[in-house]
Amino acid sequence: MVQEHSKEVIVLALFKSKKEKEEEARKAAEEEKRAEYSKVLKMMEIKVPPKGKPEFAPSKPAEYRQFLAEVKSKPFTLFERAAATAEKILPIKITGSSAAAIDEQLKAAYINATPTGVVSLAALVGIVFSVLIVIGLFLGIGPVFGIFAFGVAGGTAYYIYNYPATSARTVQMRMSADTILGILYMIVFMRSSPNLEGGLKFAAENLEGPLAWDLKKLIWDIEVGVYPTADIAISSYVERWKHINEEFAEALNMLRGVGSVGPERRDQLFNETISVILNGTRERAKRYASGLRMPMAMLHAMGVLLPVMGLVLFPIMLIFMSDVVKPVFLFFGYDILLPMSVYFFMSYVLSTKPPTFSQPDISKAKGAPALGRFKLGKSTVPIWPIAVAVSMPIVAFSWFGMSNPEAFESVVFSIMAIGGIATGLITYCMLDAAQKLKIRADIEKIESEFSVALFQLGNALSGGAPVETAIERAIANMKGLKIADMFQKVNENMRLGYTFEQALFDDKVGAIWNYPSKLIASIMRTILEASRKSLAAAADSMMTISQYLKGIHEVKEDIAEILGETTSSMRFLAMFLAPMVAGVTVTMAMVILKILSSIGAQLSQLVVSGEGMTPMQNLLFFGPGMLGGTLPITASGFQMIVGLYMFETAVLISVFLNRIEYGEDVIGERNTMAKILIVAIIVYVLAWYITYTMFGGTLESLLTPTV
Repeated sequence: MVQEHSKEVIVLALFKSKKEKEEEARKAAEEEKRAEYSKVLKMMEIKVPPKGKPEFAPSKPAEYRQFLAEVKSKPFTLFERAAATAEKILPIKITGSSAAAIDEQLKAAYINATPTGVVSLAALVGIVFSVLIVIGLFLGIGPVFGIFAFGVAGGTAYYIYNYPATSARTVQMRMSADTILGILYMIVFMRSSPNLEGGLKFAAENLEGPLAWDLKKLIWDIEVGVYPTADIAISSYVERWKHINEEFAEALNMLRGVGSVGPERRDQLFNETISVILNGTRERAKRYASGLRMPMAMLHAMGVLLPVMGLVLFPIMLIFMSDVVKPVFLFFGYDILLPMSVYFFMSYVLSTKPPTFSQPDISKAKGAPALGRFKLGKSTVPIWPIAVAVSMPIVAFSWFGMSNPEAFESVVFSIMAIGGIATGLITYCMLDAAQKLKIRADIEKIESEFSVALFQLGNALSGGAPVETAIERAIANMKGLKIADMFQKVNENMRLGYTFEQALFDDKVGAIWNYPSKLIASIMRTILEASRKSLAAAADSMMTISQYLKGIHEVKEDIAEILGETTSSMRFLAMFLAPMVAGVTVTMAMVILKILSSIGAQLSQLVVSGEGMTPMQNLLFFGPGMLGGTLPITASGFQMIVGLYMFETAVLISVFLNRIEYGEDVIGERNTMAKILIVAIIVYVLAWYITYTMFGGTLESLLTPTV
């Protein structure tokens, strides 16, 4: 009996030992899995609600000290360095409402400067410009040029003084472009954990740019006790946004009540919140597009057509006002002042732009070169030396030909100079945009298809199928879509023994790294968290989020269509109308200059022959224009001024159009600029050549009088 009992004890001990070993192995596996998961989270810099802890876990104050260190570090932009230097050289302290207003603008724009520094810099620049202009007047630059220079000095000083306000508006516009995504991220988080602070933090960590900074600053203020409670902080934040983006403020206000309602009402509230911000954004875009008609008509007429057509009168003005009006004034007015005026007008129009959608971030994409660099093989090379190497030979060759005495030949060489400058910029823009646009287009395509993929996968999971089977069914239903490739990669990884989480996010084989969309990554993480509760919860999340994404995509398409109709006329202006008018203007100016040259030559013969001249002939020959000797401006010089203005106009309109449609988007701007410049230069050259070939010689023979 004792022997049997001892045997039982030994068996139980062995069994217990085996069970303990299995438990230890299981714990070790979970620990390893948790470590891998943490590593992936760290790499992606995305945080999700931790399992078993639905409430918001406050970030460490050190994170926000680091945030402040990044935002409030020593001056690093040119404006910040200049303001800090000016404050030391010429400190002009201001107080009261003006100082408070500038300080608020600096904070809103995240500019590390003081109101004293801004005012000091504006005053210092104005003083330096004034001293230089006075010295120039003593050296004989002329009163008219002096007036222009004082105008530029005053405009520059005002621009510096107003720079914080302009930057604050730009930052607000960039923030507004991310508000829809911000609300989406918050709802995605709050579906699994109905906590507004956690939703704010999740949105801040997944967004890029100023709105992310703003949300991080709000959370930091909550952490350090700037606001007594989180609800008061969010209420204050909503109040501030009411004057900037009413839809965003209303959506945040609606989300404040999520924690105090039941699950059914909560889902209703989420749907209503998405509808509020999407419908509000669509309506604002419609109103903005309608209001753009008048500014665009003004830009069309006053900024491009009338100034270019007015250039035809300039050669005649020089005859009667050569002592006052010099060719350099034409260059200064048309190639410096007028483009500056157009730029400021465009900036004002853009400052009233409603939120649209920001473009996907490609900085984490595999093989994506940095801005200003081109991928060549396995390395990247700077683009500007290539652009200079393409441009400089053309410009240098044309420079030596512009001194040709024949008007036609000299104009051809001067057009080559404009073409050389444009070719350099086109080369730079095309090389910089081509590779990046392809990567971004792929990301945009899979993001637009992601809602379909989520719906298919959620539908399969809701039927009770395991994850592997659901993915296979979803892939079969997504044939022809690019997003299917990502899920195919996930399926292959899972067949090799990886979990669903590892198949997506493993740092070596994870499918997400081939499709670096932060939107997709963050949503898939929240779905993974939902799947820890149950597959039914994951399926429900997928189906709901797919509807949100579908609504966002529809609004994005609507806004693109609304703004596209409005901007099409400006695109036509930049590509065809402005260069065509400029080309015809050069032909007319060449004809007028040829006529004036012919008149001058014939008057010279009258003087030599001793014949009498009429009072008008005396004025033309001996008057201010002095046509008895040389023309006030050459045809090639006139073409250079017109060509440069046409070139600058095309560049400015390219930036303007892209920012209206897509907001701050450097890659898109360079792509648009290259396309518009190519067409504009071709149209300009053809318009000049065709009109001069058809009418130039005929008009010269008909209009040249015989004396």
